[in-house]
Amino acid sequence: MAVIERHPGVPDCFVELSLAEIRSRGGIADLFESGHLIIIRDYRLNFDFDALAPLGKSIDSIEDRQLRRKLKKMTAPYFFKGKPPKESADKLLFSEEVRQAIFDVLCRGDREIFERAARALKASHEQALQIFDACFPQYEPIRFIPSVRLTRTLFENLHWDNHSIDDDFHQARVFANLDTRPRLWTIGHNFIDWVRDHYDQYDLGRFAGGDPNVMLDFITGSVLGGTQDTWKDKEPRHRIAFEPGEVWLGESRLLSHQIYYGEAALVYMWFVTVSSMADPTKRFNVRVEALHDEMKRNAAAA
Repeated sequence: MAVIERHPGVPDCFVELSLAEIRSRGGIADLFESGHLIIIRDYRLNFDFDALAPLGKSIDSIEDRQLRRKLKKMTAPYFFKGKPPKESADKLLFSEEVRQAIFDVLCRGDREIFERAARALKASHEQALQIFDACFPQYEPIRFIPSVRLTRTLFENLHWDNHSIDDDFHQARVFANLDTRPRLWTIGHNFIDWVRDHYDQYDLGRFAGGDPNVMLDFITGSVLGGTQDTWKDKEPRHRIAFEPGEVWLGESRLLSHQIYYGEAALVYMWFVTVSSMADPTKRFNVRVEALHDEMKRNAAAA
């Protein structure tokens, strides 16, 4: 099981349920939408961890910044879907730039490493789809982004995710540790609670009526340091170590989180129709605007 060190100054957001319990209660949409981090108890992905061990962990040799970014947050099907490569001696030649970089850089040009990793990631992909169906049987997906992280992540700042999409949407997210070592996270305050507690301090009312991502960017960047000013924040947080193969779910725009260490992870996201939510009023944009309204009423009554 995941090892959790709870901070007394941060509300306990963790819920641990077995797959059988999740199915018996009809899924976890209500818990997910309320901002809980749900850990699937007594469950591990059936995964070939040794398949990823030979992969290169650095992509610094790639000069193209856009290509580096695509490799850092690539989608799993790049390994097992796409036009078959051509063969030239022992080298595979792919028509897609990202697949070629995966083979050349991450797999070091080794066909056996590439093919074994492809089989492992295809198996984890299929299991993730089954987990989504069990956890969100009523959700109606409209877009699917099956990302994997195969490069090392260290010492992020605490943040809430910003997908740079101003649409009023809802997401479902499934995470799994694909490394042989624990994946270390910290978890801080819920976004709505944090904004409420710091509303006047940072004049957050000026963001009312606008794209919530603009306020989110201001908080994670200017206040908490973003990627340019690491270790700036002094926020209290829980600490958690996810075991190899462990699976968890959470709304990463509500749960503040920091990846302290990790080398391989499955990070799958589904955009779903708002009408299929357990409670459509709990979608992110609506909750943020409701908070602005609440703070406006409080200021008027003061």
